[in-house]
Order: sequence, then structure tokens, then C-alpha cells
Amino acid sequence: MTTSTTDEFQRAIDTITPIWAELLKSEPELVSESTDFFKAGGHSLTAMLLVTRVGRELGKTVPLFALVEHPTLAEFVAYVLRSEEPVKIVEPPAPDGSSSQTERLLRYNEPDRSETRNKRFERYYAAAMGSAAHGEFCRQVYGDNFGQHGMADSAQIDRMLAMLTPKEGDTILDLGCGYGLISRYIAEKTGANVVGVDLSASAIEYANRLAESDSRLRFHVMDARDLRFPPGTFTHIVSFDTIYYAPSLEGLLRRFQEIGTEALRLGIVRTFPLRTFTKETWSPDRTELATLLTKLFGGYEVVDLSREENEHWRNKVTVLESLREQFVAEGSEELFDFRYTEATYEAGIEQFRYMFVSRHP
Repeated sequence: MTTSTTDEFQRAIDTITPIWAELLKSEPELVSESTDFFKAGGHSLTAMLLVTRVGRELGKTVPLFALVEHPTLAEFVAYVLRSEEPVKIVEPPAPDGSSSQTERLLRYNEPDRSETRNKRFERYYAAAMGSAAHGEFCRQVYGDNFGQHGMADSAQIDRMLAMLTPKEGDTILDLGCGYGLISRYIAEKTGANVVGVDLSASAIEYANRLAESDSRLRFHVMDARDLRFPPGTFTHIVSFDTIYYAPSLEGLLRRFQEIGTEALRLGIVRTFPLRTFTKETWSPDRTELATLLTKLFGGYEVVDLSREENEHWRNKVTVLESLREQFVAEGSEELFDFRYTEATYEAGIEQFRYMFVSRHP
């Protein structure tokens, strides 16, 4: 290195080290040039924050996969300095108006976005079960019409139940239960009691009608940020595509531990739609969720559902297009537009989807 190159390298080290340390919740003096971001506790979310802040501080557009390929501080800084031309990743605007997936995920639970999303889902749940076209859409896409909005089909539900092995006498929390139809399916398959919670009053009104004829079912309008249950209530907790809505994932997982029994079993299915990772550099163990499950539950089992996920979104587009006239004929254009806008956007993203199962240590 020349003197000027050495000086530039050191200035970049001095700029990035405090950011690196803050995100790893460490003291700057404990971060060296050989510190590996992921081995020191970093994960996909903190990686997004790092490359975003480096971009602001140094005026460099750095893809997430660069941090995976160059995980030590010295390697990462050297990569950043070599990047003379910004790496441009062109993305269509997200349905919520975000300019990129990174912006969308980092701002996902800001109050204004949460409020807008909750209102949109309330309109969805007020309409979906009254639509014959939507019922047919669910049957073709998911295998059953549970009025579901997420990505979990019947095969994924069955797979999770096989891993969790709930039985009669157990009590399961279904986080984000929607209409309660998946909760009822779980109760019928396992004989367990199921308590469902959801923010949608329309969905829980429907679910409570199901509970009138099945004593194993109970439902509550409740925010995942405020799970009001006594300690040791649940033997199992399941979350299908709802963990995204927790502003503090660690806080939510700790609350699971509090309201779960000592033998709590936890099943979570979620998708990671990240454009700036690659198949070669992405791994479930680099996610915030995996890091926290290891920290709080001692580890996890994982099932890769990525192939099914990408097929799922393409199939949604195809099925919706085939049913468009039925949606229009019954006056459900808004419901069609809600599903179709989301499906066409997500079908254009490489999706990484995993099922995580953990047990209380």
C-alpha cells in the first residue's frame, strides 16, 4: 500500500469501526480488523443496517452479499474501497411505496406503516370470507379455504405439526390466527386446545363463531406486542407468517418463554425476500431469528421451503388471473387488486423461506 492508500484505509476503518461495534453491541476498542461480523453476533438485519449506514457515511452502495463474502472488518473495508462504481440494484417500488426491499424491511414496523397495514388487513378480513372467488383462489393455491392471507399451505401446516407433535391435552397459541380456520384444523388434527390471537376484529368475530361449537378453541383480539396470558400457559406456540410484525423480535421470543411451559415447543415459518443476498451467500443461520433462537432456546431445527415459496407466488399470479372475471362479477375488485398487486410484486423477488422449530432449553 502507498501512504495515501494506507491513510484512506485507516480513515475508513475509523469510520466503520464505531458502526460495526454499535450494531454488534460491543465497545469499539474490542473490534479489531480481524473481527468477523457474523461470528461476533451479526445477522441479516444488522447487516442491512451496516451497509445502509456505510452507504451514508462513505457514499458507497454496498450489496449485502459483499459482507458475507468479506466478513471481517479489514476485508469489508478493503472491498468498500475497491468499489469505485456503486453497485446499482434496480427494484420496482414495493406495494407500500418503499423504494427497495431493504427500506421496506427496515421501516416495516414504523407506527405509520403499521397503522396503514392494519387498516388494509381489517378491510381484507371484512371481505374475504364473503367472496366465493376468493374461496376458490384459496382452495387452488393453499389446498383449503382457510381465508388465509400468508404463504403457508396445508402441507406446511402438516409438516410443522409433525415436527412439534402436539397431542390431546396440550395448549397451542396460534399467533396471527386470522379467521381461526387454521386453528380449528390444528385442533382437529391433534386433539389439542388452540388459543388464537389476531389484531383483526372482523377475523376474530368469525373465529368466535367457530369456537361456539368446539370447546377446544378460544380466540382473542390481541396484539402480539401485548400477549396477556399467565406464565406457563402454552405447551406450543406456532407462527405462520406473523413474526414480521414484532418491532422487537427478541422481546417477543422472551415473552414466548414467559407464557410457555418449561417444555415449550416453538414453530415459526417465515420468508426472507432479500434481493441483495445471493443463493450462494444466503443462509438461514445468518438471520436474526436463527441467532435469537440459538441464544434463547439453545438451537433450532430448520426446513428449507424456498422452492415451494417461489412456486407459490407464481401460482398465485396465475390463479388470480384465471379468476379475475369472477372477482369482478361479484363486486370484489378491491379484494382482487389487494391480492394481485402483492402477488405480482413478490413473484419478481427471489424468496428464501424456512420453517424453524425450537424447544425450551
